[in-house]
Amino acid sequence: MEKLTKSLLIIGAGREQVPVYQIAKKMGLFIIGTDINPQAPAFEFADVRLHCSTRNAQETLETVLEYAKVNSIDGVMTVANDVPFTVALVADNLKLPGISLRSAKLVSNKISMKEQFVRHGIPTPKFDVINTKDDFFKKVKEKNFPLVLKPSDGRGARGVLFIDENTDISFAWNHSIQNSNNKKLLLEEFIEGDQLSVEGIFLDGKYHSIAFADRNYNNLQLTKPFIVENGGVIPSKHEDKILNEISKVIEIAAHSLEINTGTVKADIVLSENGPMIIEIAARLSGNYLATHHIPMAYGIDIVSAAINMALGIKIKEDSLQAKKRNYLCARFFFPQPGTIKSIKGIEKVKSLNYVKMLEIYRKEGEFQPLIDNHAVRAGTILCEGSTYEEAVEHTNTAVDHIKFVME
Repeated sequence: MEKLTKSLLIIGAGREQVPVYQIAKKMGLFIIGTDINPQAPAFEFADVRLHCSTRNAQETLETVLEYAKVNSIDGVMTVANDVPFTVALVADNLKLPGISLRSAKLVSNKISMKEQFVRHGIPTPKFDVINTKDDFFKKVKEKNFPLVLKPSDGRGARGVLFIDENTDISFAWNHSIQNSNNKKLLLEEFIEGDQLSVEGIFLDGKYHSIAFADRNYNNLQLTKPFIVENGGVIPSKHEDKILNEISKVIEIAAHSLEINTGTVKADIVLSENGPMIIEIAARLSGNYLATHHIPMAYGIDIVSAAINMALGIKIKEDSLQAKKRNYLCARFFFPQPGTIKSIKGIEKVKSLNYVKMLEIYRKEGEFQPLIDNHAVRAGTILCEGSTYEEAVEHTNTAVDHIKFVME
């Protein structure tokens, strides 16, 4: 007799996983969550809590296998958590749907990923692998500025730096290498051009782009040498032909990593020669793009689709077709470092009818560190508009109302 309730293992139970647990709960699933933090917020919505590090694939596997000795697991997945090898290792051992271990290894290491792109002739910014400080100093002298330095195993913009003639090269090396576990860095050419984040999914081996969002780096002059994204706008201002070109590039890039199933998130830059792949991830995006922005902008429930795919349930292509086109703009808060004395304007912003989401990650009395990566931004806001420009205008107005008063 078939079990009526399917069980879903979600890797990670942080703040951005909360809506994923809630969606799975509404789907009537039995939820097993994993996180190293016993107080992880998404655990509130889990039926079972497994305490293990999402980034330690072997620890997660051992913990899950112990649970699976007497309990069934029908699928495993994650959202907003860059741990593809952890997910793939569990899926492989439990014979569940997912990408291969080889693909997970390729997508987990930016060097391996970029080498595959080059091997298959996929347009991507030129790069050098940096193993030593002397090697870095030598390469910087040989290159034309600007450049990007990043850990090959990084996530969330940790250790990612903009390098130009004003950069302290010794600081750049020390900062980036400290944010790398494998101690291998990438030195890339910086490509001028609009950047997009693209969410998509494979159905029957064919890639379908679901959503295109314009990424916002207009605060680079304030954050550099750190490169920290400041939200974006969805849907993209770009249309038709260029979006089709982007989709084709993403599909062949995924195939170069032997990925032909599941969800794929791609970071794209539009160079003067066309779309280039910066990198791709075998998961859905964080920063609430998958859980909130895409459903609000397109009317597509891409998270439920990803859950069903993880459970081996066939997805209907028409469920991934846009039902509407609403413009949404997201921004993040970048207060100066220091102890937060007060945060003003929250109630005013909440009263604005075009504000769809406001989350402040800090509390009064807490210390705000220097914002050098995505994880330490102080909060986010999402506003809608009837046009692309109006969504941006609404968001800028709302952001201006929020004041972080520092001691």
